[in-house]
Amino acid sequence: MKEKILFVLLASLSFCSLSACGNNTSTNSISHQKEDEAVKATNGSEDTKEYNIEMVGNSFAVQFCNINVDGAKAAAKELGNVTLNYNASQDSSQVQEQIDILNQAIAKKPDGILIAAADPDALDAQMMNAKEQGIPVVAYDISFNSPPEGSLAATVSTNNESASGLAAEKLMQNKEFIAEVEKATAKDPIVVSCLAPDAVMTAHNQRIKGFTQSLYDLLQKYQPGAVEITGHTNFIKKAEKPVAVSIHTEIPPTKADADIRNQAQKMVNENHISAVFCVNEASVTALLSATTDGNDLDRDTGKYKDLIAIGFDAGKTMKEAVKNEYFYGAVAQDPYTMGYDALKTLVEKINGKEVKDSDATAIWYDHTNMDNPDISKILYD
Repeated sequence: MKEKILFVLLASLSFCSLSACGNNTSTNSISHQKEDEAVKATNGSEDTKEYNIEMVGNSFAVQFCNINVDGAKAAAKELGNVTLNYNASQDSSQVQEQIDILNQAIAKKPDGILIAAADPDALDAQMMNAKEQGIPVVAYDISFNSPPEGSLAATVSTNNESASGLAAEKLMQNKEFIAEVEKATAKDPIVVSCLAPDAVMTAHNQRIKGFTQSLYDLLQKYQPGAVEITGHTNFIKKAEKPVAVSIHTEIPPTKADADIRNQAQKMVNENHISAVFCVNEASVTALLSATTDGNDLDRDTGKYKDLIAIGFDAGKTMKEAVKNEYFYGAVAQDPYTMGYDALKTLVEKINGKEVKDSDATAIWYDHTNMDNPDISKILYD
């Protein structure tokens, strides 16, 4: 009888023990399941969070700016959770219009803002406003000289000084130009011009500086101490000896197309002009207008057949001038990648990642290589 009672007690204890283990296993399983679901829910909310981004360009009229937008749209589509709203002034001279557009963008309280500033120095109040509201800002194409501290997350743009320095290097590889430089004297000097719509916009200022300073340095090999930079006071460098080569900065009184054309006409009428660097599409168009749509630059029959013209950027007009050899060549940026990288950088900043400035690609193209696939794909129409 005692053995039966002992057996029953042992069986009961065994059952309770098994039941406790069973309950513990079940509890742990449910606990882990809830943790997994919580992790999935958290990850899912990160993956599906929608970001609203305002993109403020400096001109609807410039195709380069529109390709910036194409690149940003491609990045937004790739990410899949970005709504991109783009607006711009009608042209880059409408600074107040862009300020109004930027104010409207900030008022929407977006997750971030992309900006290509027509006049970076005019946007201090807007940049501070965005900072105070916790809206990160990434600049693209055009860099800021001195934005309010902490207001600019990063800049994605071409290093304009280096890119324009490339134009100077290519000019110094032209045998005809070198021959002109070598025979230049103080009694019979030559002129190299740099044509720009203004010296205020950061990109233009940097391109003028990059070209004139690089050329000044490179020319010392052939005319040591006999080279000067004249024109706009920001870029002047005096020669140590009587001047044999003069680098002129050609800046019109305003950025209006008519004033740029008049400056170009005045420039080509000067004696001994051997070469000219046009810092953007507007100055390229002005030079072509001053030379009968470029016909006067024809290498065989043109009135200015010996004038070596170099441009910056692409566009249909620029490409046609290079193809016809009216222009010796040009330096081109990659607007598509610029817009793409700018949006990706902004989203990284929104997600709390550390971001930094990045340089966009610039290349040289001329009639011999402009149809190469690697180059033609970034030469916009």
